[in-house]
Amino acid sequence: MPEQRNDRETSVEAIRADLRDGAFSRALKAIGDLPEHQGKDPELWSLKARSLQGLWRFEEAVATYRQALERCDRHPRLLLQLGNLYTRLGCGEEAVACFEEALQRAPALIDAYRGLLNFRPIVPDSLAARRLVILSQDKRRPVAIRTSAFFLLGEIHVDAGMDERGFEFYQVANRLVLESGKAGKYEYRVSPNAAAMTAEFFRRHARMQRAQPPCPALIVAGLARSGKSLVEKLLTEHPHISAGGELALARSLATHLEHGADLESVAAWVVRQTESPLAQWCPPVPGTEGTQLIDTSPANLGRLGYLGLLHPEAPIVFCRRDAMDLGVSLYFKNFRSGHLFSNDLARTGRAVALAEKVMDHWLTALPNPIVDVAYETLVRDPQGVQSRMIERLGFEPLSAKQDTESKENYWRLFPSRSADTVGTISPELIGFAKRFSRHLEPMAKAYTEEMARPGLAGAQ
Repeated sequence: MPEQRNDRETSVEAIRADLRDGAFSRALKAIGDLPEHQGKDPELWSLKARSLQGLWRFEEAVATYRQALERCDRHPRLLLQLGNLYTRLGCGEEAVACFEEALQRAPALIDAYRGLLNFRPIVPDSLAARRLVILSQDKRRPVAIRTSAFFLLGEIHVDAGMDERGFEFYQVANRLVLESGKAGKYEYRVSPNAAAMTAEFFRRHARMQRAQPPCPALIVAGLARSGKSLVEKLLTEHPHISAGGELALARSLATHLEHGADLESVAAWVVRQTESPLAQWCPPVPGTEGTQLIDTSPANLGRLGYLGLLHPEAPIVFCRRDAMDLGVSLYFKNFRSGHLFSNDLARTGRAVALAEKVMDHWLTALPNPIVDVAYETLVRDPQGVQSRMIERLGFEPLSAKQDTESKENYWRLFPSRSADTVGTISPELIGFAKRFSRHLEPMAKAYTEEMARPGLAGAQ
């Protein structure tokens, strides 16, 4: 018996690794090879459904979750995951039903509150809010759970117009992250070589012929919460453009090339290369042969110069947003990983400024086709921005006017939410930061100082 248990654990860990690596077909086959895969183990059902999602087989994933719920006594985490999938598919009523049932069965399931808030407000004096207060104060809980509870309480109170109390919750949440040691003294950085990659640099290192295969990605670059998901939503209505996720191709390319050699030598070597590794780093998207994949990773922004050397034809969209609106959206967002500058107001202000400076730099330097998109213009005129992007990036115009609104407008707007592709594009959040102008003074001061600082090095 112990050996059988170890064999199963080894197999399951290998499947988890395949999911992390994007090897969804291999993971799905491995699950089917396990004799207990049709039993009552919620983890195996979850791994199977997530593999199907990775393969874009969403209907089968939904059916798998439904079968799993029958076999596994309506397991709360399976309900949560099905709710998240329904959210992705824009099925608001079904998602809400899953989140509510999950919370009935497991009141401490913190992510179910987050999922529910996407569609329904939680009243500050409700039972749900009181449960979150208890979770936030329970020091026996992991710090991540307590932190999530504080972030959610901030959203609940700001949603209810109780801005002072809401901001206090956000301050505590961000302070908990800092005290956990997760953020340390992290500052937003760009590649140390970015400033030297000028227009003259790219003229000096112009390619004689294109690297093959052509770049598979369309880079949508900017900080998180700057409108990248909205741009992705509009661009993917084109039949030759698909969402690729956060592929981080420019970052991967920079990591591949930055090995101590001086920049001029690296550039001279890159432009001589006739083969490109980027296609190998992109996951296949079923049913989209010949399609350009959107890469929305924020990690690309400071490293786009390397993409310009290898693939000067690769299209890029820059996403900008009012500095304070962007800053408060970052500060209110409970990131699961990365963006470690966002837990401190001053660091966030510096990050927003440095991102603007590096976009200004790339606009004058990169040889790539670039479109510069302002969030405020995007949400006021999505159809117009969509047409301009498609035209300037060299794609065929859409054959007919597309409906950019969701069929089910259940999605509630809030600065910290990320699933912007679900609901209607709306200008409702423009100017949101004005409600917190007094609280954001450290952010505004740091932003102004960084904008005045020459160069792209940022604060030291």
